[in-house]
Formats: sequence, structure tokens, C-alpha cells
Amino acid sequence: QKGQLTNRQTAVDQYKSLIGNVRTAAQTLNAASTFQLVKAASSDSSVATITAGVGALPGVYDLAVSRLAQTHKLASAAQSGATTALNLSGTFLVNGKVITVQTNDSLTAIATKINEARAGVTASIINGGNGNTFLTITANSSGAENKVALSDVASGTVLSSLGFLSGAASIRKAITNGAESIAFAASVSTIGSLLNVTVPPSTIQINGTNVSVDFANDSLADLASRITANVPNVTATVVTAEHNGQTVYKLQIVGDAGTPTFVDENRVLENIGILQTAFGNELLAAQDAQFTLDGVSLTSASNTVTNVIAGATITLLKADPASPPRTTLSLTRDNEAIRTKVQALAEAYNAVVDFLKSAASFDSETLESGPLFGNSTVSLIQEQMARALLQSPGGVTGPYRNLLAIGVDFDSSGKMTLDSAKFNEALATNLKNVTDLFIETGRIDDPDIQFVSATSKTKPSGLVGYTVNITQIATQGTMTAGVAFTGTSSQEETLTFGGTLFGNTEYNLTVPAGTTIDTLIALINQDAKLKDLVVASKTASNELVLTSKKYGSPGDFTVKSSLPAASDNSGIGDSVINVTGLDVAGTINGEPATGSGQILKGDAGNPNTDGLSILVKGGATGNRGQLIFTKGAASVMEEALNAALDFVNGFLTSETNAIQAQIDDINDRVARIEENLQRREEFLRRQFNAMEEAMAALQAQSAQLASIMANISAQTRR
Repeated sequence: QKGQLTNRQTAVDQYKSLIGNVRTAAQTLNAASTFQLVKAASSDSSVATITAGVGALPGVYDLAVSRLAQTHKLASAAQSGATTALNLSGTFLVNGKVITVQTNDSLTAIATKINEARAGVTASIINGGNGNTFLTITANSSGAENKVALSDVASGTVLSSLGFLSGAASIRKAITNGAESIAFAASVSTIGSLLNVTVPPSTIQINGTNVSVDFANDSLADLASRITANVPNVTATVVTAEHNGQTVYKLQIVGDAGTPTFVDENRVLENIGILQTAFGNELLAAQDAQFTLDGVSLTSASNTVTNVIAGATITLLKADPASPPRTTLSLTRDNEAIRTKVQALAEAYNAVVDFLKSAASFDSETLESGPLFGNSTVSLIQEQMARALLQSPGGVTGPYRNLLAIGVDFDSSGKMTLDSAKFNEALATNLKNVTDLFIETGRIDDPDIQFVSATSKTKPSGLVGYTVNITQIATQGTMTAGVAFTGTSSQEETLTFGGTLFGNTEYNLTVPAGTTIDTLIALINQDAKLKDLVVASKTASNELVLTSKKYGSPGDFTVKSSLPAASDNSGIGDSVINVTGLDVAGTINGEPATGSGQILKGDAGNPNTDGLSILVKGGATGNRGQLIFTKGAASVMEEALNAALDFVNGFLTSETNAIQAQIDDINDRVARIEENLQRREEFLRRQFNAMEEAMAALQAQSAQLASIMANISAQTRR
């Protein structure tokens, strides 16, 4: 009995594995993206190549490449050798990272120090022999934005002595009417501590006006405030950006009527990256790629371009500014890839059929049967899979009503077949119809309402559909400061954000002195974290307005200032302000639904719409139309197999547990029998031992009697 049960359990486990493969294939087909697969091609792959990913749409584009992106690369002057001491000492900065050189350092030692500083560059040695050795510095990323910033510190001359720098200084990174510094990790820490350098207090000139700079005590915010306050028609601000997932800070100096002029002292403007001394030996200039796509001029910091054609990646390979080489990029529907995924479902399904030929077989002559013969759970699952493949989903519109109409069929052995020609014709004729035969989908004639998702408990609506009635439109939380910001801030201010929108953790934004309402708005909207969560604006009377980027309760947030509300700060005040929005509200099919932001979801326990989720982007309240919800073959099959394979409550889990329970019961019975046998054996052994002892006693008595009888006989003879 145990052997039979073990065989059945093994067969169930094999069956579970096989229908798990069917479920995986069904899951792949229960996704709209599967039927949107696109293949990409370039007419001249020496100019550029293209690959298509998720979200790519068919299209044809003309590409002409005039310039490729380059990685900035600099070289020193020729040196005597790679390991020869250079007799140089001092400090210099590479992208804001300090490098200290000692007199016994060689080119190799300096290269090692640069690489250990992790300044976003790679230092290498080109050893051409005695007197022909070079140190090179190469940016780790291409594009103009990644131009290397090099500067000696204070009176240091290491870079100029090595030949990296030679000539006059000019603006390193120009912006509209101004210049921008390198990136810093903070805006309120002292510049000296951020750069880890010591520079004597200095005086720079901007448009001929003196501005004092003290790295030991000034932060970026302090310097920005001093420049704005002292230099007429010039504004300095600290802006934020995101770099490798971290917020960084940059100083921008902008003139009202053109780019200001700069006079440096002690190289402080070079050290913060506003100015850059000319490079002595620039092997490759930092430059962006330049190209046109269908006549539209575009640039990219990298030759791998991912943001100009949705879902596609272009790799630029060849360029010529005089006569840009051209290629035609084409994205076409990949019907073969779609057919392959349907064929994968057929192969997985057929593997189950083949397995059951032996596992669920019965021989009428020998009366022998497979371990799964007559198994009601297996029969139920097979019936559900077949029903899913043969159904005509209610609510699907178009010329094709079921999978049979697009080339899916079954042969005499019950195996699933696919007529490729018929299937490809259906894809070409009505892709949407074919897609709906496989996937779970919902549609409504309202541009502001979209189907999001459903669960196995959501029932198809049929062609009648489910009535969507909206009683409340979701809103974004917004607040207006109580006091207008009409002046220029005289002291630093900290704005503290929190609440659901911020994951219930606090986030601080430092607002430097010298800020106006406009610069505060820019500071918030450009902050690496805040820009994705809130939008700052102002009223006609200069009151700060903050609006959540998320709708309803998921977008709720709090905000407060470190200063009491006044006309020379944000006007928010030092008391916590709770900013809340409204969740969407309404019913689906007359059944209750719960809103979260713009998502309205049918309540658990609803007879028809349990788990049905829709996105309500706007519009009016009231009856918004009929949502037609359908479940295609892959969706129905996936749900059925999920129910069968559920690790806790699945049909096959229960089957396996039941078999194991029987095996455990047999094991218990065997254990009890063995225990009884052991007790019986011990009892019989005790009986045997007692019998042997009795026999031994009787034998002893017999011997004694024999001896007595012998003595009596002897005496009688005498």
C-alpha cells in the first residue's frame, strides 16, 4: 500500500511540475506587452544599430549622425619614466577630489592616488620608454557634462609642472548668461571641508566688484548669498541635481544682461569649477553626440541613446560632420515572436497530455492502471484547461470569437495544435481582437477612465458591462503659505517635509539666505527628491504654493519651516501644516468600491467586481458609462492553475497532503505492528527462557533421581 501511495505521490509531483510549465506559458500570454513585441533593424549597421524593448511601437525613422559622443581624455607632458621620482609636491583637485603629491612620488604613484580618490576618472600610464612616458586622465563617462575639472590648489604647481594645465583660465561650464560649478555633496558645509583643502582667504572679482571668499568658513550657500547681495545685476544660487541616486549641489552665477566677467585669486573659482585653466595636452575633448532623427536635431551624452524612440535603444557607431552618414531604422511587429509564445503554451500543454497517457492509463486486459487513473483532481484541472482554450470570451469584439478561429485546435490524441498561417493572418487582420482572446482586459468609452487590473474573483461582465458611477473625483493635496514672500531672505531657513508622500520620514530642504520667492520655487522644483513628489508655484501676490504630485491619501504630506512666517521667508511658518487630497469614490456595477488616490477598486466579497481596479483620471461625477471586462484563454487558464498550484490551499497541494497523510498513517500502523511484534517476541523469549530453566531443573531432578535409584539398587544387591 505504501509503495502504491508513493508512486501516486511521485506522479502528482511530476504532474504539478508539468502544469507549472503550462501556467508559466499562460502568464506570458496574459500580458498585453506579449502581443506588442517589435523587432528592430538598421539599413546600415555600420552607422548605427537599434534594439527594441518593452513599449516599442512600429515605425520607420531616418537617422543621420554628424558627431559621436566622446570621453574627455587628457595627457601630461613627456616624463622621464613611470617609476622615477618627480620631485614635485603640492595638492591638486580632480573633479573636486583632492590629490596630495610628495617629492618622491612617481607618475605611477600619482596615477594610483588619482584612481583611489574615485573622482569619476581613470588614470593610466603610457610607457614609451625613457623620456617618453605619459600620465593620462580619462573621464569614466562620455559627454560634455562629464568634462574633467582639474586645478592646482592655492600656490601649488603639480598639474602645470606635469603639463596638464597651460594658459589662461576661462569658464568651465557655461550656462545661459552665466557659469556653473562642479557638484558638491552639501550646500551648507564649508567649501574647504567638502574639498578637503586649505586655501587662504581670498578676494575674487565679478564684473569688477570684489567678493571675499573664505573656504574655511564659507559654504556654497554663504558664497551665493554674498555674491547676490554685493554684485549688482548678478544672481548666484545653489541648485540641486541628481547624480548616481544622490542629491548634489551646484553654484550658478548668472548676469542679468549677459555672462559676468571673473577675476580669480588663489584659484578659488577654479577649485569650485567656475573657471578652468586651459589644458596643455587634450587628447580627446568631452563632447556630446549630435544627430538628426527624421530631421529633428538631437544630442546625447552617450552613443547609446535610449530616450528618443520609446522602448528602443540606438547605438551610434559612425559620424561625419561634413557629410553625416545615414541609415534607416525600422521597428516592425514581431509576429513570429508572438507565435512562438503561443507555441510554447501548446508544447507545455501537450507535455501534460503525453504524461497522462501513462500516468492515468488503464489496461482493460491486464486491469493494470497508472497511479493517477481515476484521480478526480487531475480530471478537474484537465477539464478547466481545455475549457479555457475552447471558450468564447463574452465581451470580446471582432471577427474572431475564440482560439479555434485563429488557428488553435486539437488533434485526435487531444494535443493542442497551431496553424501558423492562420494565426499570422489573424494577427495581421485584427491584433486587438487576437490579444483580447488571450488576456484579461477592460474597456470603457471614457478617455478619463482606464482598466487597471482584476483578480480571480472578478467575474467577466459580458457585452452589457459594469456601470461605473463616480461620486467624488480625486484631488491633489495643495497648500498656500499664509504670508506672501515679497522680499529677499536675510537668514537661512529649513523646510521639513513628511507624511505619507515621504514614506512617513522627514526630509529637510535648506533654503540659503539671499533667496527670493522665484529662487525658492526653483530650489524646490529642482531638488533631486522633491521634484518627484511636489510642485512649487506662487500666487499673483507671491504666496508660495505647494502641490502634491500624487492624488488622494497616497499624496498626503506635512510641511513646516524652521522660521516663523514672514515676508522675507517662505511664509509657511514653524507649525506643522497637514496637506491632504481627496480619494476617488464611487461604485462599479452598483457594488461598493474603495478609492485610493485615482484608483477605484471593487470591495472584497462583491459578487461580481471583487478586486476590479480602474483608474479615474478626472471628469465629472455621475454615471460614466459601461466597463466591459473580459477574461481571455490565458487569463482563465492562469487563474485555474493558480488555484491548483497554490502552496497552501491548492487542489494539488491538498492531494499531496492527503497522500502524505495516508503514507504517514501506514507508517504509524507499521510502527505499531513492529512494536507489537517486538513485545510478542520479548514475551515468547521470556517463555522460552522460563521453559529452558524448567527443563534444566527437571533434568537436574532427573539426574538426582537416577543417582538415588542407582544407590538403592546397589544397596539392594548387597
